[in-house]
Amino acid sequence: MEIDKIDPRDQRAIRIAKIEKLRAEGIDPYPARIGEGRVPIESVRANWNNMKRETDDEGNILRAGEIVRLAGRITAIRSHGKSMFVAISDGSGDFQFYIKKNIVDTPEDSESYARAKELDLGDFITARGELFTTRSGEPTLMVHDWALISKALLQLPEKYHGLTDPDLRLRRRYLDLLVNPEVKRNLRIRALIIRTMRDFLESDGYIELETPVLTPLYGGAAARPFITYHNALDIKLYLRIATELYLKRLIVGGFERVYEMGKVFRNEGIDRDHNPEFTLLELYEAYADYNRMMEIAEGMVVACAKAVAEFFESEAIAPDSGESKTRIEPPFPRKKFVEEIKEATDIDVMSATKDDLIAYFKKNDIDHNPTLPYWPLVDRLFSETVEPKLIEPTFVIDYPVGLSPLAKRKSDEPELTERFELFINGIELANAFSELNDPLDQRARMEAQLEQHAAGDEESPHKIDEDFLTALEHGMPPTGGMGIGVGRLVTILSGAHSLKEIIPFPLMKPKE
Repeated sequence: MEIDKIDPRDQRAIRIAKIEKLRAEGIDPYPARIGEGRVPIESVRANWNNMKRETDDEGNILRAGEIVRLAGRITAIRSHGKSMFVAISDGSGDFQFYIKKNIVDTPEDSESYARAKELDLGDFITARGELFTTRSGEPTLMVHDWALISKALLQLPEKYHGLTDPDLRLRRRYLDLLVNPEVKRNLRIRALIIRTMRDFLESDGYIELETPVLTPLYGGAAARPFITYHNALDIKLYLRIATELYLKRLIVGGFERVYEMGKVFRNEGIDRDHNPEFTLLELYEAYADYNRMMEIAEGMVVACAKAVAEFFESEAIAPDSGESKTRIEPPFPRKKFVEEIKEATDIDVMSATKDDLIAYFKKNDIDHNPTLPYWPLVDRLFSETVEPKLIEPTFVIDYPVGLSPLAKRKSDEPELTERFELFINGIELANAFSELNDPLDQRARMEAQLEQHAAGDEESPHKIDEDFLTALEHGMPPTGGMGIGVGRLVTILSGAHSLKEIIPFPLMKPKE
């Protein structure tokens, strides 16, 4: 394939022809190794001011004696006859190479500069040379020798205007990361928050263990499952919707503080706050209750908010470019579920009827499914009338038994449970209980869930988990438990607008 016979608009074909030419010259465009001693750009920039300075005959400030090897993707090329500037990025930062013909061309390789002129945006190169500052003040590497280490076949989008379509940004996230720095920033914040959450729990004596992702039954939450099939065992299995029931088995087995941070799967719609596959933190502590869980939730969220604030400060990122504007300051107020609905709607859900709820929905033009049982409709009422107003961090406590099949009853108000949900920015962030450890009460509530499933509630389990009940009958100590949506916390603290912005590869419907 000869380059001069290719349509100039066919950039991919031109680049393939360059590859063929290199290989014909005995040069591998995808070598296995890049040379010894490569250092990250950020380390060079961090030490820049400590390097010894000298000035050459042209007035350039040399960093004498500092010979380094850098490598990265080419983001810009400027040619000036027998010299050229090449900007690269290695993920830790950006840097500039200065490639001069009379330096890189040697008796052993007289075509080095000619090959450099054939480089394209997106190619990866490595170079060894001496550090200096140009007269314009730009830190630069005076290249002594260089090599192509990966040839890109496709043109990268323009940095500021080449990837603006929201759908394409999500489908080709790798390009989105290259040209939209806020995306990479959000993912770095995600990693920071996950590390902070783990550090917080580990320092408090918690141990992280793994539970099954494929399960013969689903439970621990109200959600429709994804269904799969195991050929060898000839059984239907479900992707877990929660880790709760297995983590509680570990409490029965003698672990006192246990958690898991892992993926769960719920066969639901995709919107600003929901993705069918998401990361959930669940933790359980023996001899604790929901008050202890509130203490942990508050401490963990505050620790994460502090870590993110320090990240923004260290990166010199302006607050208006991201970062939550919501005040994350303890103590978080506590408000009762029944009282909050009463204040918002004038409905007492402990004595109202299903007809009362449907009448309210119709009067206020609230979308609802009238075939659902009473308590799912109550949950709908709460989400429409109360949740949007819970902007500052708020614990909503003491949910009715009908909405809390795994929570312990309040001793002084047996129709309510020791359960809370934590809300920030109108988003449910955490759900926690004083866990139900009475196996007879637990069985009765699971049987009630079966009735709800038969009545049309697809999010209720279709079968009782007898093994879990057997575990409870062997005895589980008083236990506090909590689940926290990791993605939602990242969305809130990073200032992102939706979960899609903080998930590396969100689920998308195929175009074909």
